[in-house]
Amino acid sequence: MWKFRRMALVVALSTLLVGASAWPAAATSGFANGFENPRLTVEFHDYVAGQQFDGWTVTSGSVDLTTDWTDAEGRQSLDLNGSNDGAVARTLPAQLLTTYKVTFAVAGNPEGPPTVKSGKVTVNGQEVDAFTFSIAGKNNSNMGWVYRSFYFTNVLSPTAVLQFAGTTGSAWGAVVDDVKVESCLLILCPSGAAAVNRIH
Repeated sequence: MWKFRRMALVVALSTLLVGASAWPAAATSGFANGFENPRLTVEFHDYVAGQQFDGWTVTSGSVDLTTDWTDAEGRQSLDLNGSNDGAVARTLPAQLLTTYKVTFAVAGNPEGPPTVKSGKVTVNGQEVDAFTFSIAGKNNSNMGWVYRSFYFTNVLSPTAVLQFAGTTGSAWGAVVDDVKVESCLLILCPSGAAAVNRIH
């Protein structure tokens, strides 16, 4: 009798595992982007509103893809301020009622004022993170990269528009790199994460 129950338990667990592995690919597939494309042969390239690169669209102002400093990952990163505050966005597939973790590295352009750089992140137009970074004591070879992360739960939309925007108000802004998006089917969601940012 015990053997039969143990076998039934094994079958049930196997069924659950098969069901989990059969979850739609969009929910479990991750996204990673370090702003490495196109590969620059100059120190920086300015992109203005309406232009695109590597799946990103400049939605306002201008941004600089740059090799000017030591990056968090790879050889290129993105200054969210080109000649002014800029913003870039891309559309990601997203499963309904699924929680996602977004991780990215942030620093500041050390080549000009102000000392404190700032930016924000939105998903489907809803602000989910705002950040500041001080360049005091920093330089091109010592950027002081800091990793940030936030969670959002997709409630109604089949896609998620992820946008990074500079809010420094100068030509030397916050810099981002090494953007990653993972669903909670791949990572362990901390308690309450699903309630932090509910995206409609």
